[in-house]
Formats: sequence, structure tokens, C-alpha cells
Amino acid sequence: MSGRNINGEGSVYQRKDGRWVAAAYVPVVGGSVRRQALYAKTRAEASKKLRELLDRAEKHIPVAPTSLTVAGYLDEWLIHVRQHVRATTWEAYERNVRLYLIPRIGRKKLTRLTVRDVRLMIDALRAEGIGARTIQYVHATLRAALEHAYREELVSRNVAKLVRVERPKPAPKKPLTIEEARKLLDGTTDDRLHALWVLLLMLGLRRSEACGLRWEHIDFVARTLQIVQTVQRVDGKLRELPTKTRRSNRTVPLPPRVLFALARHHRHLQERYGAPGRPWPPEGYVFGTRHGTPLDPRNLTRMWSELCADHGIRVVPLHGLRHTCVSLLLALGVHPRIVMEIVGHSAMEMTMNVYGHVNLEAQRSALDHLDEQLS
Repeated sequence: MSGRNINGEGSVYQRKDGRWVAAAYVPVVGGSVRRQALYAKTRAEASKKLRELLDRAEKHIPVAPTSLTVAGYLDEWLIHVRQHVRATTWEAYERNVRLYLIPRIGRKKLTRLTVRDVRLMIDALRAEGIGARTIQYVHATLRAALEHAYREELVSRNVAKLVRVERPKPAPKKPLTIEEARKLLDGTTDDRLHALWVLLLMLGLRRSEACGLRWEHIDFVARTLQIVQTVQRVDGKLRELPTKTRRSNRTVPLPPRVLFALARHHRHLQERYGAPGRPWPPEGYVFGTRHGTPLDPRNLTRMWSELCADHGIRVVPLHGLRHTCVSLLLALGVHPRIVMEIVGHSAMEMTMNVYGHVNLEAQRSALDHLDEQLS
């Protein structure tokens, strides 16, 4: 049985083995034209596929090379996307592609990757005991890659978008209380990095921002501090990188305690490294090494753990100092917009929903105040 059409209209026909074929000349990536054949079990299915082929050809939508695998495309995508994302983001993409995506779906043809393929991969990762957060990031990497393929018209849809991945429940965050914060400030007065702990607690700096801070970013006369860069480890080396987001670039006023701590920190550096009788102008990294290199963010996390143990401070993640800053400011009644600008959040929802921890005492105070007003 044959259903061949005139040249240019494509054709539908049945092979000797019983399979139906839809074939048409379509544009391909690169600008050329080739004959594309798709297989089906019935004539109706083949006719539907032919209509789809002709529709793409009429709209001049190129088809992907039939030999292009998911692995081949992901390798190509990683080369391209490296120019457009942060170095740490690219490292995460590369790790997810190498460890999870290519070993499981890399051999599949890009154009034949299905929603079920992605769902089975996610189920397999979960069965292997891979953490929910890792699975979320792997799925996000594949979704980003296939979205790029969709924009380049290599695939007709982003199948990863159609697979639901459960978001892991965030662990409850318990920042330091006001009493614990005072204990930290008072207990580290003689610590050589006292100014660092003051900055992290009172200004809510990220650890990468603190490591990237240079003396020229501090204006002792205007009493301000500029956050314009970070220091992060990329490809095994410490590198200066832009801040996390555009809003992370900010100028923050320095309260007296922070200003005094920074001035005292510089005086200690002068006494330790400066030549006798010669003033040492503030230059280089504020919290660098004696060799002029920045402090490694990973070492900062280690030093924080040791500090908690030495001073009997309740152990919270180093990022918990940033949570503490936001929580204490909100508890004092500071407007969320002001808090957002101080810590460099990109949206107020981040300030309120993720970092805004109002402790039990703050709630009690608010309800007692309401009780007084109603009495």
C-alpha cells in the first residue's frame, strides 16, 4: 500500500516489514535541506507525523541532526553557557552533567528524549539515595539545557519542564538570639578577626563578600563600606568575582561599633606587618594573609566552627550570622525595604520569607502590645 505524494508534499508509505513511514524534505541546523523519515505503527500516526514535518518546514524551523545525542548536546551547551553564567554556576552545571545526566540519559538521541525518560531518571536517582536537593539541582540543569535547545529549535518542547520534582523542605533556621549575638561580640574582642565577626553579624555580609573586601572599599571619613566583589574558589583557585546579583553591589553605612572594629583591626595589622616608625596605608584585602592573598571562604567556615567551640557559642552555620542580622533588624521594627538594601537581597520576598525569623520573645512582645491596646 502506498501513499506517495508529489515532490515537496512529503509522502506516507508502508515498508515490507509492516512499519509506516512519513518522509519529507525539511531544513536542518546549518542551513541545508535533507530528507527526514519518521516511523509509525499505523497510517494515521504516520500521516500525523508528516503534517508535523511539513508544518516545521513551512515555518522554516530546522530539525536537529538525528545523530545528536543528549551527551553531545550537553557538552556543546556547557561550552556555550560558560560565557553567560557565574563561574560557580557553571561548575555546578558541569558537575551535574558529568555525574548524573550523561551516565543516565547521555546515549539517548536528543530529539527522542521523552518526558518518561526524564521521570525514570529522577526516580532512579531517588532510589539510589541521592539527596532531594541534589535531584532538584540536576533537574534544573537539564531543564536549563533543554530550554536552550528549544530556543535553538533543536527540540519541539522542553520535556524536563513537564516532570515535577518535589522541592525539599528547607531546614528550620535558628539564628542567634540577641543575647547570643552579644556573647559573640563580647567574647571575640581579643580575637585577631574580631572585625570580621562584627561585619558578618552587624552588616549581614556573605562570606565571599567579606573575603573580597579591600581597604579601598572602606571610607573612614564618610563612614561607609562598598560591596563590589567577592572571592570564591573556582577550578581549585581563589578568584575575584562579581557579587551574587546586581543588587548585591551596595554601599552600607558603618555604625560606630563596626567603624571602631575596622580601625582597630588595621592598627593591629600595622603593628604586626608594618615597618617600625612608618605608617602603613590601608591597602589590599582587609582579611587577607600576610602574603597579600585573600582569605579562603572555606577556611573562614572552619574558623567559625572553631570559634563557636572555643567560646561556647551555639553552633549555627556561618551563613546563620547573615540570618541573625536580618532577623534582629526586622525584630527592631526596621522596614523590610531598608533591611533588603543593607544585606543586598534581590527581592523583598527573600528578606521576609527566607531570612525573616521572628523569635518567640518578639512575638510575645507584639501580642502583649496588642493586649495593652485592647485593654
